[in-house]
Amino acid sequence: MLGRRIVALVFSLLLLFSVHQSFATRNFKKVDLVEQVCKTTMDPSLCMSTLRSNPRSSSSDVKGLAHIMLEVTLSKGSDNFAQVKKLVRNATDPIVKQCLDDCVLHYDLLIDDVNKAIHDLESNSFREANGHAGGAADDAETCENCFIELKHPSPLTDRNNLSVHLGRVSRDIIYLLQKKGDITYQLVKS
Repeated sequence: MLGRRIVALVFSLLLLFSVHQSFATRNFKKVDLVEQVCKTTMDPSLCMSTLRSNPRSSSSDVKGLAHIMLEVTLSKGSDNFAQVKKLVRNATDPIVKQCLDDCVLHYDLLIDDVNKAIHDLESNSFREANGHAGGAADDAETCENCFIELKHPSPLTDRNNLSVHLGRVSRDIIYLLQKKGDITYQLVKS
């Protein structure tokens, strides 16, 4: 009788340990997915810091990570749009005003592009989502380029560069979804 109890106890402990290891391995793979996805982007450091700062990323698949990155891109782009509109109101230098007016237009386009990218992502139209995310990066870059072309210091360089990088990282993650049976499959299976 005592022998059966010991065997049952040992069996129960082994079963409990096995279940615990299974859950621990699954959670490790989810956290590891962020790193693996970010390694494929043009700015792995920005990608990892952005995604790891969002608690949803630890339970997201590649599509969820792309969604999070697009949300951050939209948020930063909207903040930049508000900042540009403030700067336009206070601009006295005609060159700065010209570029800021251009930036208002391009940040409006950026917001539209990111909203379209989110919609396309949600409807599994990955090629279109990729194009819109890339377009958002180009919109922020065009704002910065106005100042460069007119050889005038930009008051938005850091903001523009961040928006460019967020848009491109978003595009890079969405690209993984386009290559569905290829890289995404390998990331999820490893």
